Amino acid sequence: MFEGLFVNVIDPILKTCNLCYLEKTNEGYRIDYSKCKDGVPHSDIYLSPGWIDLHTHVFDGFTSLSVPPDDVGLDTGVHLVADAGSAGEATLPGFIKYIVPHYETKIRAWLNISSIGLVHLQEVSNLKLINIDRTVQAVHEYRPYICGIKVRSSGAIVGDMGTQPLKLAKLVARETGLPLMVHIGEAPPVIEDVLELLDEGDVITHCYHGKIGTPWKPNGLPVDALEKALARGVKMDIGHGAASFNFGVCRNAIEKGYSPFSISTDVHIRNIHGPVYDLATTMTKVMHCGLSLVDLIASVTLAPSEVLGIKDWCRLDGILTNATLFRISDDPVRNREIKDSNGTIIQMDSHIVPTGVITEKGFKSLEENKKYSLGFS
Repeated sequence: MFEGLFVNVIDPILKTCNLCYLEKTNEGYRIDYSKCKDGVPHSDIYLSPGWIDLHTHVFDGFTSLSVPPDDVGLDTGVHLVADAGSAGEATLPGFIKYIVPHYETKIRAWLNISSIGLVHLQEVSNLKLINIDRTVQAVHEYRPYICGIKVRSSGAIVGDMGTQPLKLAKLVARETGLPLMVHIGEAPPVIEDVLELLDEGDVITHCYHGKIGTPWKPNGLPVDALEKALARGVKMDIGHGAASFNFGVCRNAIEKGYSPFSISTDVHIRNIHGPVYDLATTMTKVMHCGLSLVDLIASVTLAPSEVLGIKDWCRLDGILTNATLFRISDDPVRNREIKDSNGTIIQMDSHIVPTGVITEKGFKSLEENKKYSLGFS
């Protein structure tokens, strides 16, 4: 707990970073802009709107991949996690009853087009696992919890189904007025067939994967189908995952002006102990690939809040109810190997380390979190 301190306030709406005074009042914590200082920030602590992870797997105890929400949420500086398809229409009631109300972290769900969600990891390989009418009904019944429809559209998952699951997911998205999140990866289907089905507001996750069939040319420019999709308003999400983030692909794309819309982890049981770890580590990697700090923060606050349809998420006036405090450390987090999904290890000079969160309940320090023990004695 603290009474007040100077912090570097990053406003993703104004795209500014200013040294301001964060003070504790009887009502809660607020930023005193009258004490703001111009020029180069002199504090080592930064404050931003609360971080959002747009792609996680937190249906803990119900699917083999999922992890507890708070382990990748507030305990790591993330105020809201969006579960990306762990639940389908048949398992969604359990997600809402047994997961959502029992954790401090706010939770939303991308509803899987497969009725069973990720209980089975080839969830769309059989049409019998997809029920359009019941999926639409589930959206209407549980709308406050659902942010969109999720479909995985890569060869290891769809089997012989090709783009059929994607087309059905797009049908549900259109019927319900929700965006679609599409997992892309190895062919089939080829990326051109996937991208041509997407419209404004739809999200492609794993946008910088390094597998055969990537939507990027070797020079960092997008293939024609991706260029056209971006022009239509399709959004790119990182979705790091165990196998879906490549330093070279990401760096080349950012250098050519094709930055991600949102940064997410695709965190699950197979990558939480590396290479993903948490959102801060993924942010660190993307910063290393050339994204500015202000744009980095916008990608985990303003951008995902727009997808989720949350108004005023990034307001920094009045009493703060969702803010993340962090610092940029020269020292690596202990026992963490910074590598991409292809095994490329990078030695980095700067690491984003969350130090605390401000919620409706007040301030919670993360300084004692053993996850963020730095590599020095």
